Amino acid sequence: MKRIVAFLACAFAVSFAAAQQSNGLANPESIISDGKFLYVTNIGKKLEPVAKDGDGSISKLSLNGDIIEANITKEILNAPKGTAIIKGVLYVADIDRIVGIELSTGNKVKEIDLAKQNVSFANDLEVKNDHTLFLSETVPGSIIEVDLNTEAVTTIANVKGANGICYDAKRKKLYTCSFVFEDLKAGVLGVITWSDNKPVYEAIGAIGGAFDGLALLNDHTLLVSEWSAMDHAAGSLWKIDLQNSFSSKIELPAIGGPADFYFDAKQKKVFIPALLEGKMFTYSF
Repeated sequence: MKRIVAFLACAFAVSFAAAQQSNGLANPESIISDGKFLYVTNIGKKLEPVAKDGDGSISKLSLNGDIIEANITKEILNAPKGTAIIKGVLYVADIDRIVGIELSTGNKVKEIDLAKQNVSFANDLEVKNDHTLFLSETVPGSIIEVDLNTEAVTTIANVKGANGICYDAKRKKLYTCSFVFEDLKAGVLGVITWSDNKPVYEAIGAIGGAFDGLALLNDHTLLVSEWSAMDHAAGSLWKIDLQNSFSSKIELPAIGGPADFYFDAKQKKVFIPALLEGKMFTYSF
């Protein structure tokens, strides 16, 4: 299903150790870390990403993947997805709002209502600075900037099926990927840059698929997860060289719904939520 103009496997030779596996998660969608622990958002027992059923949760895991707390907060969550951490607060995208959870107490310290902006499928979050978040909205598809102080919401790009986002603060580039439910081959990779303070979006690379998680491995390489199918384990990880658009599939066992993974550059590990399997896999470089 991949459309690849240029493929150079030798340029991306990567060796992964056998995976560690964590069970007991409920449709895990996103993973993040504060350097001490992992935090995993769970959509809930049923895979209903926009249902306000109150069965969402945030699990706290050790860096070895052991579950420490099944749910860190008493705040009712519906279908929590992408996360971002700023000054000890875990911000969570939950359908039509952003919820701030203080990691030290589990208490809700912030809530931003996005329903008035017609947001109904808030997906990923990324930190721009200490008071600003980027948000992806999957349906119909847009990238939004949210000011945490004023709660001002600004659409900066329209991206059909917008899913994972990753910000390169040094170069002021926001990378995006998309997941189009009606056509799992139609997702694209893109980048938003700013010209005269105006955001400009353009597609990058020549690989199409059902993309979800996104991370920068270095200043010229993206790591992206791709589902391929929604009814069985067929997902994978890809590396994209931003300098020449070469794309390479990393040789791993098929993953059931590889969602918003976390890449730990210091440990050289990638933590992947297998949404369809209710598991988290940890691979070491």
